[in-house]
Amino acid sequence: MSSNKVKGFNGPYEAPIRLPSRKVLKSWIDYNGHMNVAYYTMAIDKSIDYFLDEILGIGETHAKRNDQGPFVVQANFTYLNEMVYKQKFFVQCSLINFDEKKMHLFLEIISLGNNEVMAFSEQLLLNVNLKKRKTENYPKWALKRLSQLKKDHKEIQFPNNIGLSIKIKNPNL
Repeated sequence: MSSNKVKGFNGPYEAPIRLPSRKVLKSWIDYNGHMNVAYYTMAIDKSIDYFLDEILGIGETHAKRNDQGPFVVQANFTYLNEMVYKQKFFVQCSLINFDEKKMHLFLEIISLGNNEVMAFSEQLLLNVNLKKRKTENYPKWALKRLSQLKKDHKEIQFPNNIGLSIKIKNPNL
């Protein structure tokens, strides 16, 4: 394999894409006896890294070779169920939308065994030139992959609260 070979593949893609399984470690458990929110974030982040590098080819390997990498500029998390020590899970990823410089992802943490959704996150990523520290267009081959991924994910139903801001509707202050 040439060192210049682009990673990832051109599709078709699973809908949604199931990413590698993991297990909750003891060090991830907080004083409430469940997984600390920081580790939900880490689990999602590590899964995005895998998705970008191994599936789309625009992750760490691409960043190091081409001085162009992903920056998360917005992330929202919804926690539905507690996760505990030794619990096995996987993350699945879906593309909500994209343009020349951005992608909007939906990720779910799912308990292995009962397939219960434990948490989900939506994230907005920008493609950034790592030398100029400015956004720039994805390479044409990456846009083709994103276009194929969008087609493959067109039937996925997302929760109604995707894209909404956090607020208290009737504050009693």
